[in-house]
Amino acid sequence: IGGGLWASYPFLFSISYFCGVFHCIIAGILSASTISSFSLSAFRCAGTPPNVLWGSYPAVEKGSLENYTFCLYCSKPKSPRTHHCRSCGMCILDMDHHCPFIGNCVGAANHRSFIVFLISALISTIYVSAMSAYVGFHLWPPLDYGSLNLLSSFTMHSSLIMVKQIVIAFLSSAVFLTPRSLLLVYLFVASFSMEIGLTVLLWQQLWFIYEGKTYLTHLTQGENGVGQRDCQNISRFFGFSIFWYPILAHLFQKERDWNLRLADYDEICFERSLLLLP
Repeated sequence: IGGGLWASYPFLFSISYFCGVFHCIIAGILSASTISSFSLSAFRCAGTPPNVLWGSYPAVEKGSLENYTFCLYCSKPKSPRTHHCRSCGMCILDMDHHCPFIGNCVGAANHRSFIVFLISALISTIYVSAMSAYVGFHLWPPLDYGSLNLLSSFTMHSSLIMVKQIVIAFLSSAVFLTPRSLLLVYLFVASFSMEIGLTVLLWQQLWFIYEGKTYLTHLTQGENGVGQRDCQNISRFFGFSIFWYPILAHLFQKERDWNLRLADYDEICFERSLLLLP
């Protein structure tokens, strides 16, 4: 954060004072959101299952331990929604996975905070890459293309020469980069690389939430696992079923209608092909 401020914000303040203050506020909001959501997902207990009375017959009611299994590590019963994490050394309710980036399990108590952290981190990396590219474009030394303008026809040979001259001009100008410009290049490459990983991870998490399952149940049960694909799963997860549910239902209903239309079209084409048979 400090390196990004040192590299880009003097240029932003040179544009206008309002521009610099505006981007400082944006950076502060994104930093606070990312750090707070990371802290909630990393330092909060992932989800301790409720204590279940067991042992002698009077302590256990009939059917109270149905579908329960016994955890050999914790030496107590665990529900079907509970899994033991050897890294954390405890059973986790609705365990999704153990994330090495936050050093904690993702379970019922911090799953929402983990999703918010992914969203906030993705938006922050997009902002960093965009600002690094914008400032770096203005601070980059001018390129000397040499005889690039002498190319009149775009043949395969001339195209290769043009690409070669552009690369040489780019590398030649990179020698004159200042430490601030080098830091901007590093910030752009690092943030863009993180964007790819965060996008894949966030999409995977949201898809499993939409399916009504966790990553762990997806691994153990596969595609045949228990879970109903419904946008109401997303609304229940984030807790905005009152306002956002009609919008999500409308979007996913369009996808379902389109899939049904494709299925009907395939069925009609198949029936027509049968009629054309001798």
